[in-house]
Amino acid sequence: MLNSKSKFDRSDWFKLFLVCAFPLHLWTILMVFRDVNWVAERTTSWDAVGFSGYALFYTLIESLLLFGFIVLLGFIIPKNWNITLRFVVLSLVAFILAGWSIMEQLILIVFWGWLRHLADTLTFLFTSPWSAYVIFAGLIVISVTVPLLLLRKQPGLQEKVYSVLERLTLLSGLYLFIDVIGMIIILIRNIKV
Repeated sequence: MLNSKSKFDRSDWFKLFLVCAFPLHLWTILMVFRDVNWVAERTTSWDAVGFSGYALFYTLIESLLLFGFIVLLGFIIPKNWNITLRFVVLSLVAFILAGWSIMEQLILIVFWGWLRHLADTLTFLFTSPWSAYVIFAGLIVISVTVPLLLLRKQPGLQEKVYSVLERLTLLSGLYLFIDVIGMIIILIRNIKV
């Protein structure tokens, strides 16, 4: 448990990075499995392997960007909160932001035709995009605020969430290993002999 410390050390920041990487990598791997067969049929199996490597590389970059944002957010979280609560809250924000990003892609994949029809129907959302931005920002604020209030009120829940996040970091470590393999594939594909 983190409560015996007053601030994050390197291992805590690395765990937070692994937490940030988890949902993005899980989604990318699912999308790679969805598309790799199509790429292999269209071109070659080696191109499908390259496609997978590039997808993982871009996900690593996304994970680093999300982690950078979470680190900046960590500077404005109150220092009087215990360190477990700060870790869980930052992880929660990372998961929620990644979740909304995944949700957006999933909606576009599944409901593309329906969305085009909706765009014709709800023209006010698409003629002035600020209204859609306000609605989206409101949804994000609500989705962060409600779990945050629950975590603040229930210390037992903080510990349970922390233990789940610690377990997820092990899987994220595997994802980082797969990222290294993806970068090696990219290097091999781009070396001109």
